Amino acid sequence: MNLGPDTFAAGAGLLAFSGAMIWAGIGDVRTFLITNKLNMLIAASFLVFALPMGLDLNDLAAHIGIGLLTTLIALAMFLVGVYGGGDAKLTGAAALWLGPTAMMPFILYTAIAGGVLVVALILGRLFARHFGLPKNPRWARRLLRKSGAVPYGVALGVGAILATPYTLWFPHF
Repeated sequence: MNLGPDTFAAGAGLLAFSGAMIWAGIGDVRTFLITNKLNMLIAASFLVFALPMGLDLNDLAAHIGIGLLTTLIALAMFLVGVYGGGDAKLTGAAALWLGPTAMMPFILYTAIAGGVLVVALILGRLFARHFGLPKNPRWARRLLRKSGAVPYGVALGVGAILATPYTLWFPHF
């Protein structure tokens, strides 16, 4: 076990990234909104942690490249109406952190989490149609409305957190 500054930085980065992704998911459930400020914070925090985590300039360039490419693809999905704007920006910010080595697990875990989320929402909305919407909290009423959107930030957060062991910077103790 090699404990050094890069291991400490990677552990701190893991906590920061995971916490921000959880925060994004919670915010998306409560308000159907992932703020630009949070997306920018996630992206900027990677740049703060990248070099102390032990990424060299080539790795850093690969992370930035995959983040930009993923953002462009996600924004195209937003433009055709299959993805929310906040989700698109969060996808790019997560891809920046995850880099090319974790993209396939990220896509797989996000798709599985999204499928589970949609099935849970369908069942919850069916239940609410038969028994009525809850009076409180308001976010639950909004979430269970028949025409309600899907807070895909939850799936993105789950997928990103589950994909972190595949990153170059994940701390291996």
